[in-house]
Amino acid sequence: MIGPQDPEETYPTDRNVGLHIGERIRARRKEMGLSLRDLAKMTDLSPTFINNLERGIGNPTLASIRRIANALKLPIYQLMGEPPNHTPIVRYHRRARMTFPPGNVTYEIVTPQLTRDLVVFEVKARADAGNMVQQPLAEPSEECILVLAGRIEVTIAGERYELAAGDSIYFENRFLESVRALGDEEARYLSIISRPKR
Repeated sequence: MIGPQDPEETYPTDRNVGLHIGERIRARRKEMGLSLRDLAKMTDLSPTFINNLERGIGNPTLASIRRIANALKLPIYQLMGEPPNHTPIVRYHRRARMTFPPGNVTYEIVTPQLTRDLVVFEVKARADAGNMVQQPLAEPSEECILVLAGRIEVTIAGERYELAAGDSIYFENRFLESVRALGDEEARYLSIISRPKR
């Protein structure tokens, strides 16, 4: 059985990786001699957005985290403080997790290596998380969202779509404007993202 009771290897599940990702971004940025403006230019994100992320404020999108990791020449698992996974399997209790304050959004990496052409995250969000899209990215990549539980609202190029468990939506994420959890139940969905197009 693959799940939280998988007996193969014990692994702490209560590590709050997201609280430290901003510190890692700042440390790596300074190590590379980059200012906030430099990193903002490299990622097509605003200096304010990156500054807030470094201070642990806000809920960054998966695509923006990936863009920052690429600019800092780090795989996402390293940015998150996780060891590399050299096997094709990711056990449930071995997933790298990012939880952003006040704890209303959690990203879990489902794929073993994030340097490949496809990355899969499981996202858990409450309605009080608000809009989980902080800033659209200029460089296009493709994304598919599959809702596992609860309900979400996705806005793409001005069009709003409400999705429930079992529903999916496919789009170029440069047109993504917002993703919001709806209702009282925690929303869970898979986000499958391709490498940005060149």
